[in-house]
Amino acid sequence: MDRYRAAALEALDFIETQRDGAIWRGHDHPKAKPNHSLYHGAGGVILLLLELHAQSDDPTLMARATAAGDEILAYLAAGPALSVNSSTGWAGYVFVLNELAKATGENRFRQGAVDCLKRIAVLARPLGGGVGWVETAPFADITGFSEEREIYDQSVGAAGVILTLAYAHREGLDDGALPLALAAGERLLEVAEPTEDGLRWRMMADMPFQFTTPNFAHGGAGVGYALVQLHRITGEAKWLDAAKEAARYTMSRAHATGPRGRLVCHNEDTRKPIFYLGACHGPAGTGRLLIELAELTGEARWTEDLHALMSGIEEIGAPETRSAGFWNNHGQCCGDAGIGEFALLAAGRTGRPEYVQVARRCAEVILDAAETADGRRRWRHAEHRDRPDFLQAQTGYMQGAAGIASFLQHLAGALEGAPVKIRMPDWPTAT
Repeated sequence: MDRYRAAALEALDFIETQRDGAIWRGHDHPKAKPNHSLYHGAGGVILLLLELHAQSDDPTLMARATAAGDEILAYLAAGPALSVNSSTGWAGYVFVLNELAKATGENRFRQGAVDCLKRIAVLARPLGGGVGWVETAPFADITGFSEEREIYDQSVGAAGVILTLAYAHREGLDDGALPLALAAGERLLEVAEPTEDGLRWRMMADMPFQFTTPNFAHGGAGVGYALVQLHRITGEAKWLDAAKEAARYTMSRAHATGPRGRLVCHNEDTRKPIFYLGACHGPAGTGRLLIELAELTGEARWTEDLHALMSGIEEIGAPETRSAGFWNNHGQCCGDAGIGEFALLAAGRTGRPEYVQVARRCAEVILDAAETADGRRRWRHAEHRDRPDFLQAQTGYMQGAAGIASFLQHLAGALEGAPVKIRMPDWPTAT
């Protein structure tokens, strides 16, 4: 058995120690509570179980995924007050439940996904020439700002919802998914800020603090990626044109790292730029938009920008060397697993085998950082850059063992020529 796949199974053994009924606690603190979401909880663990089952056909893996899915259905049926977002809200459950339905053939999970789509539609508001979603400002526990705002971004706002609606349309879940996605797209075009460098989107309307992030999670790269998917469905040029302008703006905020590389700053409002490397605010996120534009337009500039970002990662010494924007985090969102996943995608799209080696180096850093005991493997790391000493061993997908294990099993399969990966709505398809 490949050592990467073996490590993934050891991570699953750790996750199982955090079981609470049919699902799992969010982390290994004695007071941790069970979590249902895609980002931190059972939703992401289900994805890992389905991937491992696809490789081994072990019925116990499917049984655990099914039981967790039923617990999620019961939780949602109780009517929790959730955001629409794709990380912890209704949109994330659309994806998880439908993927579980496809794997099990059980219609109750597909119906659960449809019910979540209805919740998203009910919460949509007519805004300007389209629709949007107005919710309590995200991250209130960190920022202290908790007023309601219209949210635009990929991580917790309209762009992420559009990606889920586009996924629902492709999967045939609801005839209303595409019209709603297009209406939300019209709203995003309407609120774009034209600049001489391209189109800019902030995280939310009436930003209450200085936080202009040009990358994927909260900035224009993520919005542009959502608009690209609308172009893929409709063929309409306006979506692609706006996405190109989003990418042009994002790359205008790139700084040279050496003779070949560039990196886009995390927050352009700070005096001293910090460069994240992961999926949220680094090449592993922004590069997805560049990959899509390169394929759709045939323009060399987007491939050149992609290679510059990948060179930027290596020129600052990553993944072995940690920097201000690449702290002690190994997860899918901010750390090594996210970079490794993207390196595999970039290798497939560009044909550059050296990017597979970047993925392998990320995996080696991940293995070296693990705590292993009694055949179980966990990663105790910091979710937040500005709290580097607040360490947790999380179980979920975007910040914890499930997502790290998913990358490791994906790499193992890729090296064997038979990769298994459930790709989320914000990931391009593999080639």
